[in-house]
Amino acid sequence: MGNALSESENGRTAGDSIRLAEILSAPPERLNEILASADELYRVYPLIKGRKKRWIEAPRSELKRLQRRLLDSVLYRLVTDESAHGFVRGRSIVTNARRHCGRAWVVTMDIRDFFPSIGAERVDRQLVSLPMTEVERENLVRLVVRNGRLPQGAPTSPHLANLVSRRLDLRLKRLAETTGWTYTRYADDLTFSGEGKPGKLVQIVENIIVDEGFQPACRKTRVMSRHQRQVVTGLVVNDKVALPRPKRRLLRAMLHHLSSANQDSVCLPDIHVIHGHLALAALVDPDGYRLTCRQVAQLVENRYDDA
Repeated sequence: MGNALSESENGRTAGDSIRLAEILSAPPERLNEILASADELYRVYPLIKGRKKRWIEAPRSELKRLQRRLLDSVLYRLVTDESAHGFVRGRSIVTNARRHCGRAWVVTMDIRDFFPSIGAERVDRQLVSLPMTEVERENLVRLVVRNGRLPQGAPTSPHLANLVSRRLDLRLKRLAETTGWTYTRYADDLTFSGEGKPGKLVQIVENIIVDEGFQPACRKTRVMSRHQRQVVTGLVVNDKVALPRPKRRLLRAMLHHLSSANQDSVCLPDIHVIHGHLALAALVDPDGYRLTCRQVAQLVENRYDDA
């Protein structure tokens, strides 16, 4: 790879294309320094959830700002497939789950090591349509990968992963349509739903996943009939999209504690956790939780304004 602002092999200069330095509002000299050490500009730490440990690679503040500018100014020009609901503006776990409500069968599958399995070459192939020189495209890729792959923790990784997955989404969507099923994807979670029995659906999907350069997490596959609790991206979809009963109970307990406890017994992190649970509940059931959200906001304002 050449220097950040050098001329590309095809003779076009950065002046004929998107200029990274201009878009990023970064001095060319500083941009070159960042490009030279980009792999080192991350904080790596484990995130433990239950028995599973996942390594987070969080870009440090300066690189993170550049990645966000790239995302907003350049990468969002490239559109993901309609099947993708994760990290897409206007979509969420709720819009993903809603596509599968009231179905006789729901099948959920998972892609193993989704972000780390996407290398720099696959990212580069998604960017060829941008009006950039080859050198600038290579430098853009340098800013969004770490050790040659997508880092889990960078703001650019979810959208880039969605772009890399477009052909996978297209193939699985066509498969679903030809068999009377519905397909959606939320990040590494794949969901199918329909009225007929799945038959060989799982095996066919696993083969397509492998053919597209990913690996299925076979142990996470779930086949759920309407006589079971059908869960899609953490939400129940048997009838309508709903919070699972344990989450509803937890939220009620949190709200009761907040309303009855004195100020000293509830700290701001607790309030932020409650807000997070309430935000999800309001997303699932806006009419049912809108008033509760306003009441909690007023309570917090009255009692914790000086916290």
